[in-house]
Amino acid sequence: MSAARLQRAGVALVLVLLLIGTGCNPSSTMRTIFLPPVVVVDSNVPKYLHNVSQINFWDRMSTANRATSFAWWDSAGEVHEMNDYYDKVVVLAFFGTWSPPSLAQLASIDTMLAARDTNVLLIGVSMRERALGGKAVLLVDSFAQLRHISYQLLVGSRDFAFTYGGVDAVPMTFIITRKRQVAATLEGYAPARKLREEIEKAEEMP
Repeated sequence: MSAARLQRAGVALVLVLLLIGTGCNPSSTMRTIFLPPVVVVDSNVPKYLHNVSQINFWDRMSTANRATSFAWWDSAGEVHEMNDYYDKVVVLAFFGTWSPPSLAQLASIDTMLAARDTNVLLIGVSMRERALGGKAVLLVDSFAQLRHISYQLLVGSRDFAFTYGGVDAVPMTFIITRKRQVAATLEGYAPARKLREEIEKAEEMP
């Protein structure tokens, strides 16, 4: 056996021994747990403004097939967590203010809200904006005021999106049951009718 092959075999053996030594099964699926972001305190930019907020924290670990809970600030500085709203189905809509399909999706959400009296917690998560942290809060707040969006908006991040399996494109909408199971994942634009159908299905789930 050549020296290069011996070296590769040695590296593979070390990795297997490390996994066994730490109690990991080398054949099991491995995943990375992303930690909540470090919020940089800057007196010149806000963590929250009106109905727009940075993400205060999210669960470091969650049980299998259970939607990750997360928290945000309201306009008064009070912290809310998704799991506090245990009586509501959650619609978690990832979007970008820069994305024409996302603008169409937000209009679809407006139509759905206007046509249906529903006990739903609707949260929009803005992705890949042209600013970070508090400056992104200012940008998204201006967008929300211009479009008269009254539901909660969050400034998202790549790490937060990974807790929902990764969001490579927007819009993407998750329908989450009261037991915090992801009942539907809608990739791309979804009309108001489709949103209503998926919400109704989630409401009927035990």
